[in-house]
Amino acid sequence: MTTEPSNTLICEKCGQQNDKNNKLCRSCGTPLYKNYYRGLWFRNMVVTFALFIVPLVIVFYILNFEVTSSFEHQIQTSLDYSVNVNARIIRLFLEERQKDLLSIADFDGMTLTEAGSRVNYFKRFIRNKPEFDLLVVADTTGTIVMATDDIHGSIKTRTYFKHSLRGEFYNSGIFYSDILDTTAMVVSSPFRNRAGRIIGVILANISLKNFYNLILDLRIGKTSEIFLVDENGYFLSPSKLGGDVLTQVAYLKGDPNPHTGSDGLLMHRDYRGEKVICAYKKNNDLHWYLISEMDVDEALAPVNALKNIMLLTFVIVGLFLIGSSIIFSRQVTSMLKNLTASLKAALDDSSAKKEMINTINIELRKRLKECQSLSTRLNISEVNLKNIANSITSGLIAVNREYRITYCNNAARVLLHTAYDLLDKNLFEAGTVFSDPVIKKAIEDLFTKGSGFRLDRKNVEIDGVHMTLTIAGFPVQTFDGLNTATLLLTDISDLELMNAQMADYEKLSALSQLALGAAHEINNPLQGITSYLEMLRDEETDVENKTRTQAVLDNAYRISETIRGLLNFARPTPPSFTKKNLNKLIIETISFLKHQPLFKKLKIENNLNEALPTVTADANQMRQVLINILLNAAQATPEGGTITVNTAKVKFEEFVEITVTDTGMGIKEEDLKKVFDPFFTTKKGTGTGLGLSISLSYIKNHNGDIHISSTVSKGTSVRIVVPVRQKGRVQGEVIE
Repeated sequence: MTTEPSNTLICEKCGQQNDKNNKLCRSCGTPLYKNYYRGLWFRNMVVTFALFIVPLVIVFYILNFEVTSSFEHQIQTSLDYSVNVNARIIRLFLEERQKDLLSIADFDGMTLTEAGSRVNYFKRFIRNKPEFDLLVVADTTGTIVMATDDIHGSIKTRTYFKHSLRGEFYNSGIFYSDILDTTAMVVSSPFRNRAGRIIGVILANISLKNFYNLILDLRIGKTSEIFLVDENGYFLSPSKLGGDVLTQVAYLKGDPNPHTGSDGLLMHRDYRGEKVICAYKKNNDLHWYLISEMDVDEALAPVNALKNIMLLTFVIVGLFLIGSSIIFSRQVTSMLKNLTASLKAALDDSSAKKEMINTINIELRKRLKECQSLSTRLNISEVNLKNIANSITSGLIAVNREYRITYCNNAARVLLHTAYDLLDKNLFEAGTVFSDPVIKKAIEDLFTKGSGFRLDRKNVEIDGVHMTLTIAGFPVQTFDGLNTATLLLTDISDLELMNAQMADYEKLSALSQLALGAAHEINNPLQGITSYLEMLRDEETDVENKTRTQAVLDNAYRISETIRGLLNFARPTPPSFTKKNLNKLIIETISFLKHQPLFKKLKIENNLNEALPTVTADANQMRQVLINILLNAAQATPEGGTITVNTAKVKFEEFVEITVTDTGMGIKEEDLKKVFDPFFTTKKGTGTGLGLSISLSYIKNHNGDIHISSTVSKGTSVRIVVPVRQKGRVQGEVIE
């Protein structure tokens, strides 16, 4: 149901109904239509004026404050500078006077009577030093015995006399002297004879006229002045504007003394009752203050003049703003009328286009859902890519042109031994591996030359762990240029170790073939030799020849055992374990070797532990190990050297140790790592390089180990460690 528009208007004042076409109420004459634009014009004018005038007033007060503060700071700076300059000049002046007086405080005589001849010298000194106007010498009782003027009396009660009689230089400061009947400043010093003994006091009165002239009058205005006061505020120097020395204070009577502390900048009322700006500095030695001050009215006179100019300027600007506000408000009101008409037309047009906008909104919502679905799929793809990158065992790092890390997978964090997030970190600070000059240069070339690189078998150290890496870099071309690159780090330490082990296995295989061939070639004729020797031994009737034949036969047996050991090294067989006394085995081995020509030039010492427990071992293998190590020691030790054999129980462990130490030439550090390698030898043309390899193999059969330490030119120490018992292995009887 629709309602037809009413043709009447109700007066808001009296409530009477009126025809819509009437402008005034028929009953009370009140206008039926309000002129909203007139009220809008007035409010707009007021607001516009306020928006301009309020910031103007704020700016006025800010400028006023800043200008006043700036002038006050300049005045205070000038006053403070004046005080500091004069303080330095006064200090230098008084130091010079001290030096002048001390220069004449000693003389060549012994008594004051002899010093009487120096009166003329003192008078010339006073004439040449206009800074002094009087020079006096008093004896140790304080009686004046010599003076450049006609002065007599005693000064024994004076403070400066007492200090100087104790051997001190003293400055009295400015005071009233009853002897001189005027203000004075006395400097005194002990008077010494040629023996250095104090025989009196010499003092001089500083010319206050010259002293006052020292104070620089750095004029800032008519009322600026510089003077001295004591700690109670009394003048110690005359004031330009009328201050009396020693009789008048430099501040208004009744006010507290403003000059306290060591220095300061302040405002106070001076002795005339005028408000002044003051800077002061204290001389702690003489207990006075040097003061520089100036009337506040004069100091701030330029500020007040500037304030008046600023105020006049702001009044003129304010009147201009009022006129501008009226004109601006009228223009704004007129524009609003036109805008209202245009807005009404636009609203009518918008109603016609509403249906079109609704259609567009439906399409936009549809597209928005498609975008959200696409964003979800992109997020899933990104997560999958990150999971794939994290599944790679090699470290993957992406960096930008500023060498900032933009991505790294889990393998990279593990490889660099870091648990914190590396994103946005500088690459060269993320790990010590990237500080290597070769690696750093290759990474920089990724961006400068746009070329990839690959570094094979790069040995690095990360947090104390040595490893071998393969490092590859790939430049990534993006739509805006070469702004990113990818690094791939692969730890090939295990692969290198496996390759080294394979090489060792190949050596051992070659050694096995060689050992088998050598063993067969030697063993066949050796069997014939031993058979013949056994026959000779059995047929020999002479006891001595039979003993010698048996000794040769025993050595042949040992050769046979060695061949068997070589075969065991090439084709290992389980050792034959029995309980054995190692000390006895060592003594037997040394007894067998000491008759060799190689050992006759050396001294062999035994330090065998008698409490050494019996061990489970293969006697033949242990004997061969001892022979190999003792032969190596003898070959490395020059004539007259010493080989020491020690045995001991390892503390708190079920192991025993045998240590063979020589005083030979030692082993180089680079060779020490390879001494157990098959065929490695430092005996050029005389060694096979199998002795230590076989020995280590035998000791490993015993679940033990061999450790070698050496110092070039000092000797070598070989430590053999074997367990006392072989767990899980058959044990025989004790062999004595």
